[in-house]
Amino acid sequence: MHPHRLCVLSLLLLSGCKDEPEKSSFSENLTIQADHSGPVINEILFDPLSDAKDALPDQPEFIEIYNAGTRAIDLTGWKINGSPAIKGSLAFVSSSGSSVIEPGQYAVITAENNGKNAGSSLTAYYTYLPAETGTRIFIVKGKTTLSLNNSGDSVYLLDNKGNVIDQVAYLPAWHNPANKESKRISLEKYNPLMPSDSPLSWSSSTDAWFGGTPGRINAIYVAPSRTEEMFRISPIPFSPDGDLNNDLLKISVTLPVDTYQLVVEIYDTVGSKVRTLAAGLPAGPATLLTWDGCDNSGQALPAGTYRVSINAAGFSGSRYNVTESAVLAR
Repeated sequence: MHPHRLCVLSLLLLSGCKDEPEKSSFSENLTIQADHSGPVINEILFDPLSDAKDALPDQPEFIEIYNAGTRAIDLTGWKINGSPAIKGSLAFVSSSGSSVIEPGQYAVITAENNGKNAGSSLTAYYTYLPAETGTRIFIVKGKTTLSLNNSGDSVYLLDNKGNVIDQVAYLPAWHNPANKESKRISLEKYNPLMPSDSPLSWSSSTDAWFGGTPGRINAIYVAPSRTEEMFRISPIPFSPDGDLNNDLLKISVTLPVDTYQLVVEIYDTVGSKVRTLAAGLPAGPATLLTWDGCDNSGQALPAGTYRVSINAAGFSGSRYNVTESAVLAR
């Protein structure tokens, strides 16, 4: 764990009795910009997925900003600037007529040649966005791309007087190294109020479906202050009988801010591995996995007690592992 990432981080190891697995928890306070009173850059997609031959919507570049202040902000006349790939300032306009973002509201900036949101690449790819009525979408008209550099770039958010309100100089190395590639995956901040210009504030989105969360809370979001139990398994017992009541075992992994690689495996009472739920899964500070009571071939396993082995390797050098007991009832 990098010492300057957090104001406070303490691990509390609580050993249970002989019949119970070891429990662990932690307390964490993030380093945040407590005095920031306006919009901040919160998410960036610079390497989108596009293929003219696959008949699927192309993923557009975007920059998401979040109003971290306590008052509404009118973004009329605001611009995005950067170097070296962004040529000049990019003026963006609201697609809905209102340029005001309220406290706690998201704004997504993208390029669309015709300047219209309806039928845009953004809403075609991120199909949930039309229903996000609290999200403002801003369009850079006359362009098909924001020209964000895949090898790294500087992005500046300028107000209507040309003042730099927030800035970030991102690099692809900020992605979780466990990802085989970063295409289609956005960079997200752990918390909007963490410093935008620090690589320790950013990591890969863990949204498996869209690869990012424009207009929504970040997939790797962490509260500024928290005390958490690292590993939680419920319900005990679980009964995968199809009655929609306790059919799935939920395995919750909550860890200090870092990028992780997860291995989660299920073992029977004689020590044989019967199911692999994660094998080097790229992960952020919070991951939820489920087990349906089947083995790797999809066959239902008999009732009994199983061991859930959880191993998390952080790329700052941290290591966490635990074995929990799960009871499968039939």
